[in-house]
Amino acid sequence: MLNECFESYGVHIRFSSPDKKLLTAAIDRVRISLLGNLREIRCAQDHVAFKISRVGRYYVLERDGEELTRGTTQKSFLKYFEAVVRLSVAEFAPDLVFLHAGAVSWKGKGILLPADSFQGKSTLVSELVQLGAEYYSDDFAILDHKGLVHPFPRAISMRMRGGDYKPYEVDPSSIGAVIGDRPVPIGLVFLTKYRARARWQPRILSLGEGVLQTVPFTLPINRAPQRSLQVLNRVAQNAIIASSDRGDARRAATFLLDFFETHQKFV
Repeated sequence: MLNECFESYGVHIRFSSPDKKLLTAAIDRVRISLLGNLREIRCAQDHVAFKISRVGRYYVLERDGEELTRGTTQKSFLKYFEAVVRLSVAEFAPDLVFLHAGAVSWKGKGILLPADSFQGKSTLVSELVQLGAEYYSDDFAILDHKGLVHPFPRAISMRMRGGDYKPYEVDPSSIGAVIGDRPVPIGLVFLTKYRARARWQPRILSLGEGVLQTVPFTLPINRAPQRSLQVLNRVAQNAIIASSDRGDARRAATFLLDFFETHQKFV
């Protein structure tokens, strides 16, 4: 069994496989997925351990001894694998809190868009970027203990229209994105999802309600509830938290920036 160990955002990860070629391909995918934030270390105590192997015609993925999935094509298997590794880093990172959220910066203040998959956050992030917001992430908003959001500028993951939701990636530079390169304080957390013919009716939430509505998108909430809530409360003390369903992303992006300009707090 071959073992290689790495550190990413403070998380120690062990990758194991009897197949050197498969192991190399998997690590290469993870390195790209984590934007190069993967440093080789000596194998010792791990936060999380992955094993990938071939069993007959199947590729098999295990995490901490538990089988997670098996697939028949290497491409789809490795795509799932890199997503699981990324989520594991988000759950175990010892000094950061990861939210499942899009993130941009507008005039030096972060705007977070927490949402589940298929709710249109990547489309909205893309439109905000084209209006001049700096791009931080369409996937994870990474917060430190001060409540600052850090860049995680992966390719923007979009989905084809027409009902099949086939994913494709957009290079941020192809839409003129300016990439954020420093942590910034958060000025707005906006909870929104796409709904056909929805009316734009933003409602500002109280601190307590805002934190509670953000909790479901907080990836380490089960493993590190105290740290997660401390960071969420810090964000809520210094930012507006609001919500509204939205329709067309282009119009919503304009409305959102106007709303932020009108209501933002200065800290």
